[in-house]
Amino acid sequence: MFYAPLKETIEKIVAEENCEIVQLDGDGETLKATIKKKAPGAKMLKVSPVADYPIEWGCFLRGNDYSPVAVVVLLNAPYRTLPADVQSIPPEIEKLVKVAIETGAALSGTLQTENIGIEKIICNVVGNPNIRYLVLCSEEVAGHQAGSAVKALLANGINEKRTVIGSQAVTPYLFNISLGAIERFRNQVTLVDLVGEMDPQVVAKAVWSCYQEEPTTFKEHMLHDPGAYCETGIATRLTGRVAHPEDIEEWELDDVIKKIEAEEGEASVTTGAEKGRVERREEVKEAIEPRVLSSLRKRLIRVSEELADIARLLPEEAEEALAPVPEVKEEVAVEESPTVLFFKNQLRGFHGVLAGLEACDQDICHGGKTLPLAVRRPIKRLEKLKSDLQQEAALSVGDRNSLMARLEPYLQRAKALSQEEGT
Repeated sequence: MFYAPLKETIEKIVAEENCEIVQLDGDGETLKATIKKKAPGAKMLKVSPVADYPIEWGCFLRGNDYSPVAVVVLLNAPYRTLPADVQSIPPEIEKLVKVAIETGAALSGTLQTENIGIEKIICNVVGNPNIRYLVLCSEEVAGHQAGSAVKALLANGINEKRTVIGSQAVTPYLFNISLGAIERFRNQVTLVDLVGEMDPQVVAKAVWSCYQEEPTTFKEHMLHDPGAYCETGIATRLTGRVAHPEDIEEWELDDVIKKIEAEEGEASVTTGAEKGRVERREEVKEAIEPRVLSSLRKRLIRVSEELADIARLLPEEAEEALAPVPEVKEEVAVEESPTVLFFKNQLRGFHGVLAGLEACDQDICHGGKTLPLAVRRPIKRLEKLKSDLQQEAALSVGDRNSLMARLEPYLQRAKALSQEEGT
C-alpha cells in the first residue's frame, strides 16, 4: 500500500543530500535502499574562441583550443635573418615549440621582437578566454630583450607613451593594439617564468601542470586549470599604424602618440603638454648658445659610438672611407645668429654618419640593428631638421636658403642608400 509513495520520498531525500541510490529492494510492505554520497564534480567552464581564431598570423602552432596555457619560446637569432618559411629556426627552439603542443598547450610559438611580436601574442591570447597561463621559456633575445618586455608588461603595464614600464628592451612600444586589449591580456593570464630554460621536459611539465584540475606544484608556482576567463573573447587585430616601431626614437614618441590618439578619437594633446612645449621653445631661443654646445656634444658622442659599431663590421677595404675627415675651419661671420650656428652644427654631424653608411656594402646586425634601420634614422633626423628650418621664425630668408642648400645634399645622399630589408 505504501511502497510507491515511500520510494518517492526516499528518492527526494537522496536528491536533496546529493546522493544516489545504489540498490533498492522491497516486498510491498518494507523498502530497503542502499545509497552513497556523490563525488563532488568540478565545474570547469570552457568556451569557444572568437571567430577566425587565431586572429594574427605568426611563427606558432595551434593545439587544443580549450587548454589553459600558451607557450612563448624566445628566439635568440639575428632579427629579420630567417626566411618566411622559418626552415632555419634552430632545432632546439623548434623542439620546445613542438613539445608544448604535444603536451597539451593551446598555442606555442616563437617571439623575437619586443613590440609587434608581443602585440600578436596579445591578439591571439585575448581571442581565447580559455588561455589563463603564459609559459615564457628559452634564452633571452640579445639586443631586443623581448622576454624582459613580456615580463615587465604583465607586471607593470604601459605608460602614456605606449612604452612598457620597466622593460630593458630598446623599443618596447605597443602602438598597434588597443589599450583595452593590453589590459585584458594582463588580467587574463598568469606568467610562468622559465626564461633561460631550454629543457623540453621542464617545459612539458609546466604545460601539464597548468591543465590539472587539482592545484599542482611546479617550481615556485601552484598551478591548475581555473576555467575560462570571466569575460568573452576579444576579436582584435593589429592596426598597422606603425609598421616599424623599431625605427621610432624617443624624440618622436610625442608625435606618434598624438597621431594614435587622434585616430582613436582620444584627446590629442593636453593643454599642459602644449604649454610645456611652447615654454621649452622659448627657453631654447633665450639660451641658444649653451644649449647648442650641450646638444652638439651629445650628438657627436652618439655619432662616434654608431660609427665605431659600424667600423667593427666593415671589410678592410672600407677603412679608407671611414678615415678621419680633415678638420675644415670655417670663418663664421660675427653677425651670424645663434640660431644659424645651431643648425650648422646639427648638419656637421651627418658627414661622418653618411660616410660610414655609404661604406657599408653588406647587412649588419648589431644589438638588434640592421643596415636599413641605420639608414632610415638619419633620413628621419634630416627631415625633422628640414622641417624645423622651414618653421624657424628667427631665421632670415637668406640664412634659411643657405642652410637648406647645405641640408639637401645630405638628405639626397641618405635617401640614395638602400632602405629595403635583406639588401
